[in-house]
Amino acid sequence: MADSSSSNLKRRRGLGIVTPNACTECRKKRAKCDGQAPCGRCASQKGATCVYEVPVRQSKEHMRSEIEHLREQQKQTGRVLTALVSNNESEKILKQLRDGATLEDVAEQLERSGSIPSASGGGHTTTFNQNSDHQAIRSALQPAKDIRRFGPSNFASTEVQGLDLGPTGQDMGNAWSAWGSEGQTQDFSGGSQADSMNWSPDGMPYSPHNLNHPLVGTWNQPAGSSQNSFIQFSRGQGQETVLGQEFGVDHTKDVVTDSQFTGSWTSVTSDKALVEHLMALYFCWEYPTFASLNKEHFLEDYRTGNQRYCSSLLINAILALGCRFSDQVQSQLNTQDSDSAGDKFFAEAKRLLDAETDRHVLTTIQALGLLSIREVSCGRSSESLFYSGQSIRLAIEMGLHHEPENEESADAQEDNAVQSATFWGAFSLDQAWSLSIGRLPHFSRDMVSVAKPDIVDEVEASDWVPYTDDGAPFERSCTQPSNIRSVYKTFCELSEIVHQTMYTLYTPGNLVTGKKLLDIYTKYLNWYDLIPTALRLGQNFTPAVLFAHMYYHFAILLLFRPFIKLEIIGSGLSPRNVCSQAAEAITTLVNSYSKLYTLRRTPSFVPCFVLTSSIAHVVTLGTSNVGRELLQQGIQDLREMQPCHGFAVRALDILHYLISTWEVDFSIESESLEEDLKYKQNPRSLCRASASSLNQFCPNVQGMDSTLGPVKQNENPLFWPFPLQGVPLLNIGADLESSGFRMLEVDDAT
Repeated sequence: MADSSSSNLKRRRGLGIVTPNACTECRKKRAKCDGQAPCGRCASQKGATCVYEVPVRQSKEHMRSEIEHLREQQKQTGRVLTALVSNNESEKILKQLRDGATLEDVAEQLERSGSIPSASGGGHTTTFNQNSDHQAIRSALQPAKDIRRFGPSNFASTEVQGLDLGPTGQDMGNAWSAWGSEGQTQDFSGGSQADSMNWSPDGMPYSPHNLNHPLVGTWNQPAGSSQNSFIQFSRGQGQETVLGQEFGVDHTKDVVTDSQFTGSWTSVTSDKALVEHLMALYFCWEYPTFASLNKEHFLEDYRTGNQRYCSSLLINAILALGCRFSDQVQSQLNTQDSDSAGDKFFAEAKRLLDAETDRHVLTTIQALGLLSIREVSCGRSSESLFYSGQSIRLAIEMGLHHEPENEESADAQEDNAVQSATFWGAFSLDQAWSLSIGRLPHFSRDMVSVAKPDIVDEVEASDWVPYTDDGAPFERSCTQPSNIRSVYKTFCELSEIVHQTMYTLYTPGNLVTGKKLLDIYTKYLNWYDLIPTALRLGQNFTPAVLFAHMYYHFAILLLFRPFIKLEIIGSGLSPRNVCSQAAEAITTLVNSYSKLYTLRRTPSFVPCFVLTSSIAHVVTLGTSNVGRELLQQGIQDLREMQPCHGFAVRALDILHYLISTWEVDFSIESESLEEDLKYKQNPRSLCRASASSLNQFCPNVQGMDSTLGPVKQNENPLFWPFPLQGVPLLNIGADLESSGFRMLEVDDAT
């Protein structure tokens, strides 16, 4: 009884000494402060200076209240505008306004009557604050929506014996309609559906934004230092959206609950605010594609200090990757070299990994995948391949690909959800690398795989906001549902088709035929037809959605690229044309991404996409003398990504080498004296492979260069610009036509 009374007294006393304005030292340590001058904690420490900043809690509360009030006013205005552009509601609304009704009254009546969805929309609707925002974003995305693609009718399938195209998405219906996104998400086509913010253009002039000022996340106030209270507050707002309500604004509190872990999980820094800032950057711009961790379970264990789904190794891997999206000097090993961002956390992650005696742990598999993703961004493909291979092999050794037997208890269900995400993240990353370098995956073709993570409506409906070093903007251009689980599941389904592609192209003793190639292509088309409505271009344009569309075209480009010097017998489908269109689609999507967010914040594989599309542009320019602007755009995109992706620098060297070696009439203009001197040297001095780094993206291998010229007699007609990569297994010479291919007959003999 005495112990109980003492405990209750301690709890009451703890709550009683909360001060609305703690000193700077107590805030830094997340400790309680008694508000005295000096406070008791500082007085007990030698050399501690007790300083109180000007109280800002009341101003922050006032700011928060005012922002929410303005947002609600904007939503109400949007509801009324939506009703005004509707033929069914316009006269009624105009009459109410003429009779003196306020916007609040009209909006409330519309929401009660169910005439239009609420602007908060249950979380499944993209909403816009202003008509000009809607028009600008629509203009940025319209080229991507206009991307052309071949459909089943384009390749004269009836002429290819035995080709089974299967039903299209229109015939099969939408398997995702059960999630209620049909007809609720924003349509940029200006159609007649009653979406929450479906405005018609008002004639407002639109001018393209500068790349340094993206449409989504534009600030109306200049950014200050990271210690500026305004930016601290905006970071809190952004982290609360990206990471959850337990983060962000709660950092201003002086009370730490017993269940909250106060450490930073890393020995690199004790600044927990920096750790959570870098975590928010990762979850905003890289997650969920290739993600092997379950965000909700991870964050809960991070917050409470539980090591079930969180570990120091995993935290350091996330921070190393999150640093790629930050300009803060704390993220850089060398403050004069932006390419060193994250090196300190990466080194600590490697130290922890080497110290592990048993790597058959979920968080270790997850960390290996993140380390691989970070290394592909840096351009170290050999190391990235190593970490990715370790991740998928450990996942298979642990049996994560098998369906769980026990699903009854809550703990078992949590374990199953995390294990599923861990396996599919490792699997998808392995397929991406297998596709990029041309090899069989680590996962057997016929091995049974576990079900994909469930789609949770609450997680789907959570908002996505553009989060940067300056936090998240108060006056957002729009509010989008994250659709995290739908993106992840759909992306995993695409990875399954990539998996089948690799076994079609590289299985020993199983030669590639024209029919097999078209069969795989049909699966890609059917996947595209069946993606959820919420993930279609124009419905949702989060970075993860745009990335998934880029990856789709990237996969198609690499499927057909080896065959650009061939034609498929009995088919109207041209591999060369498909590659050109896929490359153009990637360039268009990257351009839209740049206008929305800038390429300073792109997922780590995007430079690989841009390099691949740019090589296709070089081929098109060299063979038909068209596409000069597309190639120039690809080069500009790589330049913009250089500060955050070291691979972009190498990609430019590769393009320079290929343009010179293939004697294409194009010159890459240098932007610095150092670059000018490098490109004036012999092109063969660029991109060489070395014993210390077997870089798969290396075209400079003596005597093995793939050319754009005519194919010589008995020469392998397959085209691949990187000789260290795998080549599809195809009959050549006299047996070529038996596989369903023949040499492409064109005037320029490519």
